Amino acid sequence: MKKRTKTILGAVIVIVIAAIAIPMYFSRQHTTFRAEVTDHMSMLDTLDLLVIRKITATDPYNEEEVIIKDPQEIRTMLNLAKDIELRRVKKIDITERTPFYYDWQLLTKKEDRFTESFGITFYNEHAVSIYSGYKTRDKHENYEITNEFNLNEMERLFTNLKEGKE
Repeated sequence: MKKRTKTILGAVIVIVIAAIAIPMYFSRQHTTFRAEVTDHMSMLDTLDLLVIRKITATDPYNEEEVIIKDPQEIRTMLNLAKDIELRRVKKIDITERTPFYYDWQLLTKKEDRFTESFGITFYNEHAVSIYSGYKTRDKHENYEITNEFNLNEMERLFTNLKEGKE
């Protein structure tokens, strides 16, 4: 009887640990663009610089670039991506090739003391990778976009910004 009680107690402990650990693991896999990028900025932070590169997939050395220094314009670009829902993946699936992809480099001044950087690469409407300079490990993460995201809107804003700068 004593051995049976220990076996049942051991099984209950394993089930309880699994019931706690499995949901915690899956909740870390789903996130949003806002949680990964914009939530790490406080009210005292200054949006310093956003460099957007439109890179041709067939020739990575053929790129167009727009540099934005106006915090309001940077906010407009960040608002384009704020509601993107993401799922962390180990490898990006870019089977749906687009003729180009976008690479963002965002610099923020943290309370005028130091600069923090983010690198965001939109490969297509379903894949993005984010480099977070504030993290001490796992700085570069790959994500699958799980909701609707319109890359054409980014193209339209990029074209408008480029024409405005020239």
